[in-house]
Amino acid sequence: MKLNIFHGALASLAMATLLIGCQANMDAPELKVPVADLTANTTILELKQAYEGKTGLVVRPGTELTDETGEIIGGERCVIHGRVVSSDATGNIYKSLVIQDETAALAFSINQGSLYNDYRLGQDVVVDMTGLTIGYYRGLQQIGSLNEFSDGEPQLGFMAYDRWVDAAHLNGLPNPDFSDVKINSGYPDANAYCIVMNDFDEVNQATLPEMQSQLVEFRNVHFNIVPGEETYAPFQESVNRTLVDANGKTLTVRNSGYSNFYTQLLPEGTGAVRGILSYYGSDWQLVLRSLSDVMITTKGQESDPFTTADITGNQFEGYQGWSVGYIVGSVKAGVSAVNSAADVVFGAAGAELDNNLLIAASAGETDYTRCAIVQLPLNSALRYSANLLDNPGVIGKELKVYGTLGFDLGLPGVVNPKSARGEFLIDGKVPSDGSEAPAAAGSGTENDPYNVTAVMESTTDMSDVWVEGYVAGYVISGDFTQATCQFSADEVAGSSNWLNQSNVILSGVKAAVANVENSVPCQLNAKSRPMLGLKDHPEVFGTRVKVKCKVASYLGVRGVRNISEVVIL
Repeated sequence: MKLNIFHGALASLAMATLLIGCQANMDAPELKVPVADLTANTTILELKQAYEGKTGLVVRPGTELTDETGEIIGGERCVIHGRVVSSDATGNIYKSLVIQDETAALAFSINQGSLYNDYRLGQDVVVDMTGLTIGYYRGLQQIGSLNEFSDGEPQLGFMAYDRWVDAAHLNGLPNPDFSDVKINSGYPDANAYCIVMNDFDEVNQATLPEMQSQLVEFRNVHFNIVPGEETYAPFQESVNRTLVDANGKTLTVRNSGYSNFYTQLLPEGTGAVRGILSYYGSDWQLVLRSLSDVMITTKGQESDPFTTADITGNQFEGYQGWSVGYIVGSVKAGVSAVNSAADVVFGAAGAELDNNLLIAASAGETDYTRCAIVQLPLNSALRYSANLLDNPGVIGKELKVYGTLGFDLGLPGVVNPKSARGEFLIDGKVPSDGSEAPAAAGSGTENDPYNVTAVMESTTDMSDVWVEGYVAGYVISGDFTQATCQFSADEVAGSSNWLNQSNVILSGVKAAVANVENSVPCQLNAKSRPMLGLKDHPEVFGTRVKVKCKVASYLGVRGVRNISEVVIL
C-alpha cells in the first residue's frame, strides 16, 4: 500500500509538472487599451454655462441644430471628455455617472445599474454630446431624458443605456489617482481631482455650473448624531444625515437604504468626508460613494489627542483638534525654514525666541525630524506660560493644546492654537495666568527701578525716579479703578481714540494678563508720546519699558506723570 501511494504521488507530480510546462508556453492574452476616435472640442464648464437655466438638445456652443436628429449646421459636433469620479459599486449612487474635466463636472442620468463595471474610477471617457438632452432634475444640471415634469417645468429622467453607449468612448485605462486642490486654484488636466474645503461657506465661492457634481472633500467636520444610535440609513429608505463644519454650519449627506453600508453606525469624532457635491431644490447635498469617503476619527479629541507621530506623519494635515507632546526646545531666531539640527535649540538654555516651541514623543528627544512645532500667539496666555525664554522650567513637561495641524517654519506642527488660559494644559493642569503682580521692589534708581507694585503702594509723591513695567493698553475713560480700558493688541492698533495718545497703562505683568488690579495709569507728554503713544506706535504694546518720572496721583489712583526719559527694554 505504501508503495502504491508513493507511485501515485510521483504520477501526480509528473502530471502537475506537465501542466505547468504547458501553461508556461501559452501566450498571455494581449491587453487591449481602448483609444477614443473623437477629440474633445468643448469643456464641461463651457457646455454647462451655455445651457444654464435651459433644457434642450445639445449642440456645440455657437452652432445650431437643423432638426432633432442631431444634425448640425457646418457638421461640427459637440465633444467633451472627463474622468469618472463617481461609483455605484456600493449602491449609494443610483443609475448615475459623473465625469470631471479640468473645468467642471457633469452628471449623466442613465437607466442602467452597476455602471462601475465598465466605467471605473479614473476612466477617461470622450462623449459625443450632440443630440443628447441637457437640463435639470430638481435643480441639478445633468444629461438625461426629458420624461418628467414638475409644476409645469420639464425635468430630466434616465436616458436609455444604449444611447449612452453610442455616445461614450473609453479612452485609455482607468487611473484612480486624483489630486487634492483648493477651490478656484486651477484644476489639473492630467488626472482627476478632489476640491478640498475647510468649511461649507467655501462652496459658494464658485458658480453652480462649476461646483455641481464635483468630487469634494470637507475637512474638520462631524456628523450631528447621538453616538452609537444612528445608522447611515434605514432599510430601503433614502434619508438625510447632517454634517457639521468647524463653524457650526451644516450640510445634508444623502444616504440610501439600498447601499451595502446602510446598517453601519455613523462614526463619532471629527475628520474629513468626501463625496459627489449634488444639489436638490436650492440646497447642496453630499453623496458618498463608499465608506472610504468617510475619514472621521476620534483622533484630536481631548481624550485621544494627536501625537507628534500623527503630526509629523502629515496624514491629518488640516485637521483641528487636541495635540500632545513633551516640550523639548524651540527654533532659533532668524530661521525661516528648519533644514538641519543647527536651526533649533534643544533644552531651555540658549532659547532665542518666545513665539514657538518644539514638542516630541519623549522629553529627551534631540532629533528635529521627530519634533512638531507649536506656535505661541503674541500676547497670549499660551506664550506667557509656555515660552522657554521666560519659563525654562517647562522644558520636558507635557503640553496639550488645541489647534490646526499644519506647517510653520518648515516643520509640521500646531498652528493657530487656542491660547487663552484654560484652553491648554501643561502637565495636565491649567497653569497660573500670571496676573498676580509681584511684591513691591526697587529703589527708584535707573539701575534698580521701582516696579509697578511699588508705585501702587506708594503714599507720598516722588520726583525724578525710575519705574519699570509692561505697556499693556490705555485708559479710555473714567477713574482708573473703574475705568474703561483697552488691553487688547488688536483693539489698540485699530482704535482712533485720541486718548491712546494721552496715556498708557503700565502693568507689573505681561500684557496678556494685565488688568486694573496689577497696573497703573501713565500720563504721556511731549517727551514720552513719540515713543509710547499707541495710536502712532502700536508695536510698543506688550513691550517692557522703564521711565524717569514723577510718582503721584493720576486718574484717581497712584500713577506715573511728568516723564522725562524713556528706555525700551
